[in-house]
Amino acid sequence: MLQPINRWAKTIADTAIAYALYQLLKPMTERYRTLCLSGPAPVIKAGGSVLAKTGATVTHYMIKGKSGQILAGVDLPAFVGTVTADMFNVFVYTVNSAGTTALTMGTEAATEAAVKWPSINPEHAILAFIKVNPTGTGPFIGGSTALDSATVFTTPAADLLYVSCVGMSFPTAKVD
Repeated sequence: MLQPINRWAKTIADTAIAYALYQLLKPMTERYRTLCLSGPAPVIKAGGSVLAKTGATVTHYMIKGKSGQILAGVDLPAFVGTVTADMFNVFVYTVNSAGTTALTMGTEAATEAAVKWPSINPEHAILAFIKVNPTGTGPFIGGSTALDSATVFTTPAADLLYVSCVGMSFPTAKVD
């Protein structure tokens, strides 16, 4: 029979070990119950826009075992922050149990592999992320730079990548 982790942990005689195991297992089990079931396929809102929106289909997600949805064509949160020219960074779209979407910026780096992903609450589902690499003549300034700017992005389709997430995703999990 399945039982909540806190009830299972209470059966362990050593309360310090029980608490440590609970603290270790709770975020992992919440991540299993918190996921995007169909990606939002983010797209630029309109030519010259600084916003992205959900694509042409409804986005389905699950938070703590309860399902929700975001309609097609809904504006996503505005970009906030700057990515220096010729650097790489990531912006991560999430949704919480109230259906509120958020956008969190990572820490830029000289290579894509060195980008540090932002810390994501394990009770928020990751909907999508945007990889940003301004290769043009200036930085990407969230809320100011158009997502299709040919000045900031030499090749917008390659320098600004929209990636939908489906399933459980926890890019900042500590494994080693």
